[in-house]
Amino acid sequence: MPKKLICLLLIELAISNGLKTQSQPVDSLSFSIISRQSFYSYEKKGEFLLHVPTVLSKNHLSVIIRNGAETVASWSGIPGRNILRIQFLLNLAPSIYNIETRIKVTAFPGVTYLAKTDLIVLSYKSNEVKTDRLTGGLIVNRLPFFPFGFYCYSPVFPSLPEEEVVKGFNMISPYQKIMPETLNERKAYMDRCAELGMKVHYNLLSVSGGGGVGSKIEDLSDEAKRERLINEIKTFRDHPALLGWYISDEPNGNHTTPEQLEEIYRTVKENDPWHPVSIVFMAPFLEAKKYSGALDIVMADPYPIPDLQATLTGLVADQLRNEFKGKRPFWIVPQAFGGGELWSREPTIQEIRSMTWQSIINGATGIQYFVRQGLNYFPKSAATWSECGRMAIEVAELTPWLLSDEETLPVKCYSKNVIVASRVHNGQLVIMAVNKINEPVSTSFRITGVYDGKARVLFENRIVAIKSGVIADQLAPFGSQVYLVNIKPEKKDSEVSNTNLVKDAGFEDLSIPGIPSACYARPGGDRGATYFLDTREYSEGNHSLRIITPEENKSLAIRFFPFPVKAGASYTISIRAKSDPEQRFFFARKKENSHLNEKKEMPQYVEILLGEFGRARFIPDKEWREYVTFVTIPNDTLARFKTNLILKMPGQGVGWFDQVKVTEDK
Repeated sequence: MPKKLICLLLIELAISNGLKTQSQPVDSLSFSIISRQSFYSYEKKGEFLLHVPTVLSKNHLSVIIRNGAETVASWSGIPGRNILRIQFLLNLAPSIYNIETRIKVTAFPGVTYLAKTDLIVLSYKSNEVKTDRLTGGLIVNRLPFFPFGFYCYSPVFPSLPEEEVVKGFNMISPYQKIMPETLNERKAYMDRCAELGMKVHYNLLSVSGGGGVGSKIEDLSDEAKRERLINEIKTFRDHPALLGWYISDEPNGNHTTPEQLEEIYRTVKENDPWHPVSIVFMAPFLEAKKYSGALDIVMADPYPIPDLQATLTGLVADQLRNEFKGKRPFWIVPQAFGGGELWSREPTIQEIRSMTWQSIINGATGIQYFVRQGLNYFPKSAATWSECGRMAIEVAELTPWLLSDEETLPVKCYSKNVIVASRVHNGQLVIMAVNKINEPVSTSFRITGVYDGKARVLFENRIVAIKSGVIADQLAPFGSQVYLVNIKPEKKDSEVSNTNLVKDAGFEDLSIPGIPSACYARPGGDRGATYFLDTREYSEGNHSLRIITPEENKSLAIRFFPFPVKAGASYTISIRAKSDPEQRFFFARKKENSHLNEKKEMPQYVEILLGEFGRARFIPDKEWREYVTFVTIPNDTLARFKTNLILKMPGQGVGWFDQVKVTEDK
């Protein structure tokens, strides 16, 4: 057969096969797919989230995910759920990849299901912020992050960030006008937040989507707004305090269209794809889905008190979870004001607790109170704001559970007035419950897969029994409880020849949540220096001690509980430690951050002192390491007396510490 004829036949056969493929029914609506993280940078593996219709979730699926002609991942089986996680290797250069997914369903052999998405891979930046669309959390400095903060007004009072960071708040969002003459004010509060380890949910309303208290700039053209918007993004996109961009306040009430905000969203992303974009919505809150192409984070601001029930906040959170699960994180803006306009009073201490915990239990992964103006203007009640700080500490303790992607054990509550949810992390089950009404409730919780045992009531320092899988307890009016249950065998402490003289050496005493128990803290010159327990980083157990020194040589001192020593005896001192060099301001400094540029680069020193008998210095790095030193007590002192181990971090930055140990050398 002539070669020309063979070629013609092959072409005809290819066209014929192509037509057959095209003639097969293609469904591009039933399934959807999205990358788990809003973008990838340093990761070696990634995940796609395939959203499966409920009617098909119990069918056998064959899934092929392609980037052009290359197969990125495949999966086969019965999902049994609405969100299917499909892992893939990340070996792609920074770019935007068009991903196409084809799904075959055994029950419908004549149909090909099609789903498309973009996979974004960016070069790594130390201040980047990703959204995790599965858990709803953020990834900040390579760690899970649950933003818990507040709106405030401009100009930001200089001491406000340090006053609030020591209470446990980790984010602020000032209302502001983007004016050239106030740029230095904005730089000042951004720099101070960076020193303190606080993040800023940056308000662009005056030059973006509008709305917001005192954010309107008169007589500014659209062209001038766009120019200021781009300049502001370029000024702060590399700043270590930046969390994300807040572009519109209640657009569904201010007649701002989705199309207008989608254009602004594209402008922001063209200039900074490394940070998420957020919009807050008013009732009806499900209007937010019309704007999903203009945001990475959905926010809602239900303000029910006193004319509506506190349950409104929980209902809004539940609606948003059902709409955006596996697609977008959502945050709630609880009411922290009242006494004017439409609200005749503020929420009570109990109401603000219930609204906050209803939001979290129903899936909110960020809390941003409206509004804070210290010391007693918004809210007027200092006790109410203290309650918000108390909850900030509670949420920090629970962050690995709240943002966990592990399968949980179902928990059921037998009271219609109590909302309950459970999370599993690292072999431990957390059960969270909140009372929706202003009456005490006696209730019980049934745990699937747990029978007899004990549960720790985390924030009340007490233990309750688990009998036949049931916890019986009481909740105060509008109160909340969190129970911790070990669901894996506990490790037995290994026998050691020498006794550790340091009390609570691993920072696991949770009598008072969030802080180390067996020590004093001494000031060192900066009122914003902090020392909190951290459940996201540890060498052993569930906690480390995180110390942040805002400015060089202004570290606080942790003075551990005194222990006896002997004259002439020698002691071995050890501690495990790590730091994050990328969170030091010297690492992140830029020309536009003049305040940070003024600082001289110094090593991040840590000091360990045994009373006045010995001092050792070391410089932690990004890995957990053990640091050891030795001290001998002089013979010409008291035969027996008590002294203290002292921990300081004069070097500016953040450090984590665990497994502190002092033993007498035999």
